[in-house]
Parts: sequence; structure tokens; C-alpha cells
Amino acid sequence: MEDLSAMRHHLMCPISLQPMQDPVTAPTGITYDRRAIERWLAAGHATCPVTGQPLALADLTPNHTLRRLIQSWCGPRPSTPPEAGGANKPADGDDDAVEHSRTDDDVVKKLLRAATSPPVDVLREAAAAASESDAARRRMVDAGVLQRVLRGVAAIASEVKTDDPRHHENESRSSSAIARAIEARLDLARALAVSSCDDDELRPQLVSDSLVHGLLDAATDVLAALERAGGGGGDDGDAARASAVRLLDSVTGAAGAAVLERLRPGLFRAVTAVVRDRVSPAATRSALRVLLHACPLGRNRALAVEAGAAREAIELELDAPPPPPGGGGGRRATELALALLAELCACADGRAAVAAHPAGVAVVARRLLRVSAAADACAVRVLAAVGGRAASPEVLREMARVGAVGKLCCVLQADCDAAVKDAARAVLRLHHGVWSGSPCVSAYLLSRYL
Repeated sequence: MEDLSAMRHHLMCPISLQPMQDPVTAPTGITYDRRAIERWLAAGHATCPVTGQPLALADLTPNHTLRRLIQSWCGPRPSTPPEAGGANKPADGDDDAVEHSRTDDDVVKKLLRAATSPPVDVLREAAAAASESDAARRRMVDAGVLQRVLRGVAAIASEVKTDDPRHHENESRSSSAIARAIEARLDLARALAVSSCDDDELRPQLVSDSLVHGLLDAATDVLAALERAGGGGGDDGDAARASAVRLLDSVTGAAGAAVLERLRPGLFRAVTAVVRDRVSPAATRSALRVLLHACPLGRNRALAVEAGAAREAIELELDAPPPPPGGGGGRRATELALALLAELCACADGRAAVAAHPAGVAVVARRLLRVSAAADACAVRVLAAVGGRAASPEVLREMARVGAVGKLCCVLQADCDAAVKDAARAVLRLHHGVWSGSPCVSAYLLSRYL
């Protein structure tokens, strides 16, 4: 049965990470080695190590089928004839692989021994191992580490939400420690979930609705709790919020419509707050991407507008210096902000939010033809949406006054995509009669390309 060697990890006990000798199955469906699970229960635990559901010794059932399979796999194998000059000598890389495997096993055992609160250094060590090694990642997922991490995040976020003074004898130190613990857990969750998405063996465990929503809920709760706590630990609180929004970015980017259409309203408020608070440039870009991933669905567009996403995207561009033409993080943030505004303007509330902001039209016009082709396409979409058939006379006058009409005329002269020029030409033709008489618009420029 040579093919059994390829499924070795399926025969391992999630607690000991060794081949099971006497497998027993819990009512939760998880199988353990009897000796390991009995030690776990004897230590005072009353829950399944993987799922966290209640478990007693009497609930365990022998798994005779798996036991026979393990015995077949562990049985004698035909020996291979020794090669000349090196009988039974392992290859040079084998020793490194064995040592690496032992190190990975040690990391997982540390996590499992720590019960509900693994130390931050152990969590970071596990995240590094999961990021670097497919085998380590597989062991941790099989052992239920991801579920335990999410439960830990939920528990800490709940503690922060309660803001019970009994939990904070030294408030600043406690807040900082809590923030570091949250950041380490979220980094490990992201290393396990995101890095494993391309692993065929792990995919079924990582794309289940319950686990994906667990990831989303954990990150959302952390963002909401730390925002409510006023940042929760200064720089450490900001780092934890950045880690949470990175996790949301990764999960929403890989999620399908069935998951995205069930996002909680609190997620949009918490992510928009990251943009508002300028947690960090990288966190801001991640937050904008989360909103972009969600906004193609009409329900989510409405929730994002209600959370103030349009206003914060405009404020972000107002505060930002002109992005360098060569690219970089500032240019990317501008592209993301304009793309978000273009998505939000696909609904009436989004268009109203952009038009209602005192600088909404002006900041979009200012970025047009100054950033990139992608930014130009989004800026024209925003101006065409805000200045569409339902545009009020006040909005049309504002577009002429702040130079948006002139910029749309320049688009027709510039080296832009044909679709972008067509969109600009359409809105100029639509309101040609209004703008041709405006002192803020060149009548010659307006009529030349129409």
C-alpha cells in the first residue's frame, strides 16, 4: 500500500502529531490517539482541542477502521537493496528535512500545550513557520490551530469591548499587551488561511462558510474593539488594527459572492475607520481594497456609503500630496481611492455623497490626468456619474467652477483610452448647453471636440 505514504498526515493525532496507535473519534468528528486525548482530559480540559465543543471521556468511540489502516501503513515494507558505497545512508537533504519537521512539530506542540493563551513569541514563531513551510502549515491546520486562534481573538476582542476596569490594573501596559496578543494571533491566522489557499489538501478546510465567516468576524471584532478603545495601546494598537485589516483584505479578495453578500454592517464601519484614522499607509491601502472587494454588490455599496466610505476617500485625497509620477504607495492609494469612489457612484446614495462633499468634485478633477491611466478611467467615471442626467443645476455649476469641465475637455485631447474619451464626451454633450454659457468654461474648447 505505497499510496498510504502520501496521506501520512491524515493518520496523525492532532495533539501529539504522531501516527495514532489506538484512534478514537469524538462526537465532533475529530479523531485522536486515545493516549493523547486521555492525557488532555485528565489535565482538566473538558472540550475538544480542535473544535472547542464540550467533550468527556465517555464520549470517545474506538475507530477500528482507521486502526486497521494505520496498522497496514506501519507494517513491514519490502526492503530496498543497498546501493554500492552507501547502504541505507540518507541523502544529505534528508537530515535537514527531518530536523525541520521536528522543529515544526515542536512549534505546534507549544501552541497546543498553551491551551487558550499561547505566549506572543510562540504565536509569532508559529506564524513564521506557517509562512515558510507547507508541511508546518498542514500540521497546524490538521491540529485545529486556526479554529483555536480565532476563538482566542474573539475572546480578547470581547474583553476589550467590555472595558472592565478590573481587567486593567495598569491600563497602558495592559492595552499594549492586549494589542500585541491580537496582532500575533491575526498574523498567524493570516499565515494559515491565506498561505494555504493554493494547497489542494487544505482547501476544503479553509473555504467552508463557517471558517471564512469566523475569519471575517474575528478581524471585524478586533477593529471595532480597538477603535472603541481609542486605538488600544498606541503604536501596538495601530499594528493590531493593521494586521486585522490585512486579514480582511486577503479573505475578501479570495471570497466569492456568497460570502461577500453576507458581510456585516459593522465591517464597513470598522474598515472605514481605518481609513479615517490613517493607521498606516499600508493599512489604508488594505482598507480601501476591502471596500473595493465588497462594493460590486449593491447591498454592500449602500453599507459602505452609510459607513462614510465616500467621505473618507475624498478626505484621504485632500490630505495627500500629489502622487509622484513614477508610482509608489501614494500613487497606489490614489488609484484605490478613485476606484472606490467610482464603485460607490454606481448607486444614487454614493453619487449624492460625492456631490454633497464640499471638495468632492474638485478633488476628483484635480487628480484627473495627473496620476495614471487607471486613475483617469476612475475619475472620469465619477464625474460622469455625478454629472449625469439627474445632476442638479448646483452640481453642474460646481463642476464648471472647480475645473472639472475643463479637465474633461482635456481628456479628449490627451492620450487616453477610447472608452474613457467616450465617457467624457458623453457627459460634455449632455450638458453642453449649460456649460457653454459659463464664464468658467472655454466655449471654444468645449465645442472643438464635440
